[in-house]
Amino acid sequence: MTGDARIIIVEDNLPLARAVARWLCSQGYAALLAGGLADFRAQYAERGADLVLLDLNLGGEDGLTLARELREERRLGLIIMTGRDEVQDRVRGLDAGADDYVVKPFAMEELGARVRAVLRRRLHLPDADRVIRLGPVALDLVRSELHGPGRAEPVRLTERQRDILQRLIAAAGEVVDRVELQAHHPWEPGDRSVDVHVSAIRRKLAATGMQALQITSVRSRGYRLDLIRTTGDMGAPTDGA
Repeated sequence: MTGDARIIIVEDNLPLARAVARWLCSQGYAALLAGGLADFRAQYAERGADLVLLDLNLGGEDGLTLARELREERRLGLIIMTGRDEVQDRVRGLDAGADDYVVKPFAMEELGARVRAVLRRRLHLPDADRVIRLGPVALDLVRSELHGPGRAEPVRLTERQRDILQRLIAAAGEVVDRVELQAHHPWEPGDRSVDVHVSAIRRKLAATGMQALQITSVRSRGYRLDLIRTTGDMGAPTDGA
């Protein structure tokens, strides 16, 4: 289960690091704090980890240095959390080997969704952890299938379409820029393949009657996924199986 995972938070803002650690512990994770690169290396050598939450600005140290070091640790997940919100910074972080990127300030629920998604990919967790939900819709990450209310057959997605939809769900209604949606897939500046995949997802949602999910284009930025409530929907949006 994702809750058994050990997470090291590399952050020199101690109040923020403690707040993140407390929240992660409340979700069942084992959370450790590291104030810098040397501190992280010592803790990782002694205790190991499944996931690292890494700030890019560590006083006089550059978090990208550590990101590059960890690139070869194939089972170790890496999420960059930083105040840098420029596209170029996101590109450098993802190119350095990060699995995901969250910009401060962030909601703990958003961070939690991203943590779960990275751990699922890295640890190949069992079926109980493979489904994420948004309202009445469920995305099966292993089978690349979307399940909705009143449908006997799932909507089948390609791997790229599944990855894009997973990131949009994890963002919990916030805009996700194209750089993040291109993560882990080859691309070049000016590549519009994300737009093509989003259009395909929209067509599949419309053709199968899943109007509860609406993907909105945000000019010069990216996309946002909205849950359109109907009188038949029950409960609040949730992540996890």
